[in-house]
Amino acid sequence: MKRQPVITGLGIVSPIGIGIEKFWTAARAGRSGIGTPTLFDASKLHAHCNVVGEVRDFDPREWMPRPAYRMAGRFSQFAVAAATMARSDSLIQQTDIPKERLKVAIGTSMNGLIDVHQPNFHGFINGRDIQSWASLEYPAHAATNHVATSSGVHGQTMTFATACIAGLDAISWAADEIRCGQAAAVIAGATETPLSECTVAACQAAGVLSAWAGPPEEASRPFDRLRSGLVIAEGAAAVIVEDEDDARARGARIYARILGFGSASDGGNLRKIDESGEAIAHSILGALKSSGLRATDIDYICAHGNSMIDYDAAETAGIKRAFGHQAWSIPISSLKSMCGQALAASSAMQVVAACLAIRDNIVPPTINYQVPDQDCDLDYVPNAARKARVRNVLVHAQSIGGSHAALILSAPG
Repeated sequence: MKRQPVITGLGIVSPIGIGIEKFWTAARAGRSGIGTPTLFDASKLHAHCNVVGEVRDFDPREWMPRPAYRMAGRFSQFAVAAATMARSDSLIQQTDIPKERLKVAIGTSMNGLIDVHQPNFHGFINGRDIQSWASLEYPAHAATNHVATSSGVHGQTMTFATACIAGLDAISWAADEIRCGQAAAVIAGATETPLSECTVAACQAAGVLSAWAGPPEEASRPFDRLRSGLVIAEGAAAVIVEDEDDARARGARIYARILGFGSASDGGNLRKIDESGEAIAHSILGALKSSGLRATDIDYICAHGNSMIDYDAAETAGIKRAFGHQAWSIPISSLKSMCGQALAASSAMQVVAACLAIRDNIVPPTINYQVPDQDCDLDYVPNAARKARVRNVLVHAQSIGGSHAALILSAPG
């Protein structure tokens, strides 16, 4: 018997708040979490490197015991925090689900490169000892293992490294495991901590960072004609995915059903994106087909919107291809206008925002949208949240190299 996967728990660590209510209050208010870095010294770097989306006031001691957090990278600490919040929100820990029927799926792009590998390598070339736990912690799978350990999971553990779409890939995999009865519940999401002198300088060298010369909080401006690049950021988000009948039987709150997923690739340049939006449209249409919904059923698009000139234009073109004339009638917004581009974590954060939009019937805004662009001429919910009927949400994300993913969530009931 085919089962219906639903989301029953949410957790988030973001530049605009830790915990879903702080995050959602800031998102609805259009409050930016972008500013100058405190995690590293950008004074000797290019001016474009001096704007980031940093998580403030995160204390790993609130989420992990001392021996564990002292030997865990920040990306693992974020993952554990988000997963712990999601488990608590779902009350899944109060069930008697066999531990081997619990699974974990976490996405990440840069894993422990920043605060584990980089400092240990620097110490090595300067004659200092390497930490005994370094080789265990900087691999991508470390965060997944930490989540499994802290959550008492004995089932399968999966790590996705598909760049910015990894959060959607992890959650889609979790939904498939529930549908086919291979798991009772899955903790799924993504985590990312890419902020360091080296990584922002690398992004600057690639020409992808925002060149905005005004206030830092205005640097990420998706779909606006004055956009000039992304703002690199950090964060994590996690959800609990389980079967709808099981969730209802135990009286769990259901945020959303996971109805459909689609993915596609440009098969082109590693840096440039196909601005025709053809592959983006394929991913969206694949999600619609697998969900059984029509284009007219989508009430909100939680967009990738990373503030890069070509990526935003391509996403707009892809939405037009997929939805036709309906595209101009659907509210679209980008969290990255407030949170920045947190790579793999961003797509998982979008899922959290989509669930909350369904819960409250509110579409969060795209802030810093001031000057319309003829290539980006849809309804981006500029600068102020909007009360709306939100029953079905399409979450779209895209990765470097032209990989695209779309996930459809629907209101329970």
